[in-house]
Amino acid sequence: MKRSDGLCGASTLREASDRRSTSLGLMSRHTVLAFAFALVSLPAFGADDEGYDEYTIRQSDIPKDAPRFRDYAAKRYTGANAAPDVRSDPRSRRYRTQLKGWAREKPNFAGHYILATWGCGTSCTEIAVIDAITGKVFHPPGARSNHIEDVHSEVLVEGKEGERRSDFGALHYRADSRLLILFGTPDGRTENRGISYFVWEHDRLTRIRFVPKAPSTTSK
Repeated sequence: MKRSDGLCGASTLREASDRRSTSLGLMSRHTVLAFAFALVSLPAFGADDEGYDEYTIRQSDIPKDAPRFRDYAAKRYTGANAAPDVRSDPRSRRYRTQLKGWAREKPNFAGHYILATWGCGTSCTEIAVIDAITGKVFHPPGARSNHIEDVHSEVLVEGKEGERRSDFGALHYRADSRLLILFGTPDGRTENRGISYFVWEHDRLTRIRFVPKAPSTTSK
């Protein structure tokens, strides 16, 4: 009887130990699964494989009801280009070489205007508008330049063969429309970073809509 009682006691202890081990094993697996789920559920604030992050201006930032080119139609000009006035404005005198070169191009914006662009440093574009009929040159306040740091390539347009442009594809415009869409930071002002919709009217660019995008707090 004593031997049998000892065997029963040992068996009971082993069963209890097995239950504790099984319970701990289940707890460990549950803990690992919960931790993994928590990691997956965290927002992805880091940069992706292409270096883009939550500060990047993307296709998804474009509103579904954004202004359309056809809503601001303009009649295309096909006549001869006038010589540009590069004397009246100090900025025009400074960039006279670029402006004279652009003035020979066909109008590419708002009917009879030439949207001229040239580089001003890394990811920077200077912007001017030339009237192909009168030769008058405009340097539009609020959009005399554009900086395109952290703009996704999916929103940058590719230039057509033979087309002259130096805006990195960050300016969207057409010869038959007065609408200009700008991706980036106009005039380097961080409060204007995002997507800007301008309309050319009364010899100036008027911003009709703005989708802000905060800049990164750390440089890349």
